[in-house]
Amino acid sequence: MVRWFFCVGCAAILCTGCDVLDIKGMFVPTSDMVNTRFEESMELTEGKAIAHIEAEESYLLYVCADTHIDDSYNNLREFTTRMRNNPEAPFGIMLGDCIDRRNVLPRYLEGIEHDAESQPYNTPIFSVLGNHDLFFSGWENFVELIGPSVYWFEVEYGSGRDLYITLDSASGTLDKQQMEWLEEFLTTERAKYRHCIVLKHTNLFYPDNSQHTSGNMTLEESAVIFEMFSKHNVTLCLQGHDHTREDLTFGGVRYTIVGTIREEAEQPEYLVISVSDSGVEYEWNYL
Repeated sequence: MVRWFFCVGCAAILCTGCDVLDIKGMFVPTSDMVNTRFEESMELTEGKAIAHIEAEESYLLYVCADTHIDDSYNNLREFTTRMRNNPEAPFGIMLGDCIDRRNVLPRYLEGIEHDAESQPYNTPIFSVLGNHDLFFSGWENFVELIGPSVYWFEVEYGSGRDLYITLDSASGTLDKQQMEWLEEFLTTERAKYRHCIVLKHTNLFYPDNSQHTSGNMTLEESAVIFEMFSKHNVTLCLQGHDHTREDLTFGGVRYTIVGTIREEAEQPEYLVISVSDSGVEYEWNYL
């Protein structure tokens, strides 16, 4: 047993030296905690929408998750190319865990960069902060190269609008400040929109202890969020993190986990959502 722990410890040290494992980050996130990230995000956005997107009454939403970029981004590039060849898709979503190593966030940005030769439409992609994006003090890179971790934007379709809210669950909690802001924001703004779609990384339903606090939301906090979403008639909550597909409805709210498109995945998948007056309809796709 002692020999086993010694071998594991040596392997962990070697991986840390190769920038593929952040031992400290598995137990205590090495970046500023969620309240600090929330405050910085509010300063960056000034509480205002970061985008106003124009679309038809019925439009398509392309969603992927957990790219975990390391040396290549072929799957991510294929996802963006398919999306940017579809005129019905005004924007796309990546649900967190952009990267898997230190200082490779620029490579993720290369993967989502517009390629005019193969992508007729310069469709934007909104990125969510995941727990792996915090390792190796990754928040500093994320906020500099991508932007805030908590933000909202709206889609205008002529006769109305849809509301999208991106949350920071990368530390395994929203924590007090973000929860209070979310409750107040939904109270004052939700009724102005047709649909309200929430984007976050960590799954609310199945606490994941494999990554310790960074991948585990408490059941007590999840219960408060469920009640809040139901009370304010949230249409849909999109999540990643688990590298598997899950789709269920609870309290009148649809909760969907989107599988991974990381390079090593046996069956990388993404989701195309049709958003309209009728609600949301799904089409699952594979790369």
